[in-house]
Amino acid sequence: MQRLSVWLSHIRAIDWAQSLRQSLAQQAGRLVLWLPVAVGAGCAVYLSLRFEPPWLWILPVMGVAGGIYALSVWRQWPVVVRYGLLFIVMFTLGVSLCKLRTERVAAPVLVSQQTQFHLDAVIMDIVGTDSSEPKLLLAPLRLSGVAPEQTPIRVRLSLRTLPPDLAPGQAISVFAILHPPAGPSIPGGYDYARTAWFDAVGAVGFAPGRIRTIDTPPLPARLQRIVVLNHLRWEVTQRLMAQIPDTRMGGFAAAMVTGHQAFLAPELVGDMRDSGLAHILSISGLHMAIVGGFAFFACRGALALSPPIALRYPIKKWAAGLGMVAVALYLALSGAPAPAIRAAVVAWVAFGAIVFDRRALSLRALAIAALIVLLLMPEAVLEPGFQMSFCATAALLALAEVSRNPVRELDVPWWVQGWQGLWHGLKVSVLASTVAGLATTPFGVFYFSRAQMYGLISNLLEAPITGFIVMPALALGTVMSGTPFGAPILWVAQQGLSVIAAIAGFVADLPGAVLTVAAPPNLALALSTAGVLWMCLIRGQVRWVGLLAALAVIYWPRETVPDIWLEAEGSNAALRVDGTAYSLRPTVRQYGYQLWLKHYALNDAPQKGPQDYVCKSYVCLPTATAPYRVGFAFGRKAPKSEQIEALCQSADLIVLRSQVAEWPANCAGVNRITASDFERLGAMELTRSGSKSWHIKAAKPLRGQRPWVH
Repeated sequence: MQRLSVWLSHIRAIDWAQSLRQSLAQQAGRLVLWLPVAVGAGCAVYLSLRFEPPWLWILPVMGVAGGIYALSVWRQWPVVVRYGLLFIVMFTLGVSLCKLRTERVAAPVLVSQQTQFHLDAVIMDIVGTDSSEPKLLLAPLRLSGVAPEQTPIRVRLSLRTLPPDLAPGQAISVFAILHPPAGPSIPGGYDYARTAWFDAVGAVGFAPGRIRTIDTPPLPARLQRIVVLNHLRWEVTQRLMAQIPDTRMGGFAAAMVTGHQAFLAPELVGDMRDSGLAHILSISGLHMAIVGGFAFFACRGALALSPPIALRYPIKKWAAGLGMVAVALYLALSGAPAPAIRAAVVAWVAFGAIVFDRRALSLRALAIAALIVLLLMPEAVLEPGFQMSFCATAALLALAEVSRNPVRELDVPWWVQGWQGLWHGLKVSVLASTVAGLATTPFGVFYFSRAQMYGLISNLLEAPITGFIVMPALALGTVMSGTPFGAPILWVAQQGLSVIAAIAGFVADLPGAVLTVAAPPNLALALSTAGVLWMCLIRGQVRWVGLLAALAVIYWPRETVPDIWLEAEGSNAALRVDGTAYSLRPTVRQYGYQLWLKHYALNDAPQKGPQDYVCKSYVCLPTATAPYRVGFAFGRKAPKSEQIEALCQSADLIVLRSQVAEWPANCAGVNRITASDFERLGAMELTRSGSKSWHIKAAKPLRGQRPWVH
């Protein structure tokens, strides 16, 4: 009690007004850091709305906000008021940018009730997350039964296997099952249709049969440039696969050089994900920093070897210019995916700061890079990669601001200096990895419902191998792959990649390597993001106020776990029993089911399904051990009358994928979910609220009426 009274007396003795004035004085010059936050908040709010805001609302609000801000500057209103008004102006600017981008990328989306098409198209690129999921990005030439003005300009097509003779630039003719880009697989989940809208992908599907090549017609100039570049990337990928004997490591190398992930081994992808190393599989900030930094230091070192040049010319600026060119070439070689564009912009801003004699690594440079990215692709604000990369970088730069270089003795033996440098480097690496990992943890918990417990260990072991061996060897080996010197250099890269794969496998197999947690609600992520940004951008002790908000994804109450999940078209369903769940059709539409398990941190218990349900001819009847009296009919055609009567006798709720024209008399008191409900509601989650009552949470009402919702 005595300690408590002393602490309370200390609190009462604080001059809060003076402390507030000191804290505000410390924030001088930090306003620019919050401008991209305001723009990003506007973009995020626009993308999250359930209705499409008209320009008639946006422009007047923006004009009024700008006018009031101009008045505040003219009248010299208090600084806090002016800053708040400027934040509102930038917020409305973010809404306007995202609205403009939505309209600019508008393209036809497949709306035909037909699903089977004959498709003639040009292969733009070969994409896929691993070798088990090869996909083609196509530019359609003709789609049977669809008018040219209604034909999507981009189609993503999945294949059973990837034919070895296919390459970007070829024209193909194929029978395809196509449908519009899918909405969320669970209510409130990831909306692939929104991402597809901004990528101009108007249809997705798969090719069940053989692909036939046809003559490629003349292409528009812009499409021709894209195809030529992607063809070059594919040739580089094939060359890497041919010169690296180990196919597994060849696919690994191709993913890091050209961004092609179609040859990645699925088990390698799993190990990298569970060990916290998945970020090196997609070209992003790490790769751009290594390539640009390697070009910068190599050029500067080579020029420094000539004293006449080093003494007369700004070789540092020349090296920065070469670094910008290297980043641009690497961006083109990678196919310019969104994460690579973001990383390239950050690298260009950093090298540009060197050219104009500014600090290359600073929070101001990061703010400028974030503004540029939001101007180019404002929809990126809701992507996990954007949020994680910028928050991690902001955390590292904030750490650099408060860190001090250690004081070292001048006259010590070389071996002491070496030990001190090694020890300091190790401490910096551990601290940087810890800070970056903590800054990205809220997003990993929200988007992936998992935390890699040993990610610090794996990243500490992998970083020097990637930075000093793998990336330089891959860069040199790729450039020299057409010469006799390419093979030995790529052999060095292969050995480094093998070590990284071994590290990933070792860490992923450690007990408790992955902690699965239920995903928090959207508000918790918003609070955590605000808390992380506050701690990074605010100076002084007041930055620790943001810690409570940053931890929101950990302590925020989770949603009540629903009892039943229904697939968006009614082709599958899953039931929860305590902390486990099982799917009634274990081989059908498993992506949504796995996402549902992960979102609520449920364990898969497939052995319970046969105990609780008797399934025959697409109809599943509950047994006496079933946790809920719910029956299912998964066939596209309506069940037979005797099957419907059996469902009504054994269940209080019937879920049918089809539509029944006439119901038997004994079904009068039975609740029903039919095809018309799935068409109107999409994927559903059911929570029992009484003996026969159910609460329904549906995906489509949560999406609202937006351009990408069809």
